[in-house]
Amino acid sequence: ARRAGKHGAFLGIQGGNALDRDLDALDLIERDLIIRVTLVHLYNSRLGTTSAPSLKMGAGLTPFGKDYLRRLNDKRILVDLAHISRDGFMSAVEVHDKTQPLIVTHTGIDAVYAHWRNITDQQIRAVVDTGGTIGIIYQMAFLGGKPASVIVDHMAHVVDTFGDDFVSLGSDWDGLIFPPRDMPTCLELPRLVQIMLDRGWRAERIQKILGGNFLRVMGHLRGDD
Repeated sequence: ARRAGKHGAFLGIQGGNALDRDLDALDLIERDLIIRVTLVHLYNSRLGTTSAPSLKMGAGLTPFGKDYLRRLNDKRILVDLAHISRDGFMSAVEVHDKTQPLIVTHTGIDAVYAHWRNITDQQIRAVVDTGGTIGIIYQMAFLGGKPASVIVDHMAHVVDTFGDDFVSLGSDWDGLIFPPRDMPTCLELPRLVQIMLDRGWRAERIQKILGGNFLRVMGHLRGDD
């Protein structure tokens, strides 16, 4: 897409229960078209338990969910651990193929703002150890603040604690979120970049966050094809 001067998009499935009839249903996924599956979304399913406290019941990741994850690994489809309960998250880490990167596409950081939807340093470390990346969401309720600078606060915790190879843009623009008032649409993304520059972040770090880290993860997973 870059060589052609066009925009490119990666397709994923939000909620593995879209294809949870049986494990063979995953064979309906065209591997070169779908690059990631978010195991659990807003509700509990055959796969596991959501992070939403009102629905947090069950064993985290079910035996079927573990087999489902293994099948995703076999197909080299990214396992996305956004939305899953913390118990389910760590269960998935134990089952996951350690040679493949894990991702969390859209989340806040619990150490910056404690919230049931945000992930802990233990969870971040588990993703970092696989060479994966954490996408920071733009939802104000999860970030604990209103200006766009709070997004960079959450990024900064990952950078300062684990390095700048493991954080990405997580947005969730189409997820019915309420973004910072000074960044209501993607047209204001330059404002986010300016905040990073004002904090003295080098261009190399910013480029990693704007897409380089995710492309590295994709290259790790699919680069031998």
